[in-house]
Amino acid sequence: MSSTRSPSVAARLRAFLGVPVRARTYLNLCYLCLAFPLGIAYLVFVTVGLSLGVGLAVVVVGVPIFLLTVVGALVAGSVERVLARYLLDLDLGSRALPADGPLRDRLVAVLTDASTWKTVVYLPSKLAFGTLGFALATTVLTTGVSMLLVPLYHREPGLYVGVVTDRPVELHPSLYVAWNKLLVGFEAVWTLGAWRVRTLGDALVVAVAGALLVLLGLHALNLLARGLKWYTAVMLDDAYAPLAGGG
Repeated sequence: MSSTRSPSVAARLRAFLGVPVRARTYLNLCYLCLAFPLGIAYLVFVTVGLSLGVGLAVVVVGVPIFLLTVVGALVAGSVERVLARYLLDLDLGSRALPADGPLRDRLVAVLTDASTWKTVVYLPSKLAFGTLGFALATTVLTTGVSMLLVPLYHREPGLYVGVVTDRPVELHPSLYVAWNKLLVGFEAVWTLGAWRVRTLGDALVVAVAGALLVLLGLHALNLLARGLKWYTAVMLDDAYAPLAGGG
């Protein structure tokens, strides 16, 4: 029994510890970091374009604005498929815009296709993934890396490395047992006001905690990237691509 379990445990441990040395981790991180600025740009473009197009439709000028916004969203969707191919290893299909028939019929075919509106919805909604990925990368990872490097700079003169709180943190562990109609218990108070790294041993403890935080942060980012990969496949596969032929 133990011989079958050991390889599984060892494999899981290698998978957990090996995340910083896998190229996939950094491709996922790059994709998530790009999702934040692109998501903002998509949100502004789609919301402004559609609102102006619908709002000004009564004076005709809104119609071309609306159509240009939809076409622009499809172009952006093509860009997203390229990014997904190279950064997420996700190959998505696409279709060329209808080329035969009257212009009106071709416009109706594009505007009534579900994939068109899935693309329009996908672009601004990507900001949610980008915001979460950016927050993880700039808080969890940067904090973990700074903790990991504490042994290198904790002895710098004039530098305080540790924990400082505006008010003491109190923990109240307690244990109560009912005995002979009485409640017998024990309660202790543990207070943390400030803690400073003073020795190399303290610095190494902080560094180990930082390494663990970095590993957890990278796994969380990979999990988020897998979720975004699935969402991208659902929303962008087999959509129209104005600048390319069928995929």
